[in-house]
Amino acid sequence: MLQFLLGFTLGNVVGMYLAQNYDIPNIAKKLEDFKKDVEAKKKPPSDKS
Repeated sequence: MLQFLLGFTLGNVVGMYLAQNYDIPNIAKKLEDFKKDVEAKKKPPSDKS
């Protein structure tokens, strides 16, 4: 339990430091842009039956 708390706390501190001092990309926005690109590149279904 103590090891978990120390790891969790250290991870949070490092994450806060990185977020404040470096330009971390917004992953959610990148995924949304990727989804839009995939949707735009989808071929329309052919009407051949």
